[in-house]
Amino acid sequence: MIKKIIKLPINLLLKIKNRFIRFLFVGVINTIVGYILFVLCIWIGLYRPVALLVSYILGILFNYKTTGYIVFENKSNRLLLQFFVVYGITYVINALELHYLAKTSIYSTIISYDYLDIIGKLSIDVKKAGDAIGQAIVVFPNAVITFLLNKTFVFKDKKKKEEKQ
Repeated sequence: MIKKIIKLPINLLLKIKNRFIRFLFVGVINTIVGYILFVLCIWIGLYRPVALLVSYILGILFNYKTTGYIVFENKSNRLLLQFFVVYGITYVINALELHYLAKTSIYSTIISYDYLDIIGKLSIDVKKAGDAIGQAIVVFPNAVITFLLNKTFVFKDKKKKEEKQ
């Protein structure tokens, strides 16, 4: 029963011919999972780079299956190492973005008590809220980078592989 419920949306997504459109749908799911993992790690007290690393590692395992199977129609586990390399690259980009974003006046303005006064009233750590907001800002550009890297280096088109042989 549960397997049928899971297979239904997967089969619907597989009917979409355009990979990038499929990627956008799958990306929403992957992004939600990764973002929730990141926020949970921040709230339990992990330091920002460690929280990002933990959420990336757990997210990669989830994303590999969804992206590989639904977007690129590839069930092989042989590409997992390449997938990890792509995510290693995007992790470094993401960590640098968060680091520099935290240093900007825009970032400090977003998390100031003047604009998000409710945070002060809820006794939520403003820095943690800022990290969560910063990750929300960079998540879409990083998704596009990840798709392009996966398409180019991990899940190469079968036609291109056949042409090379």
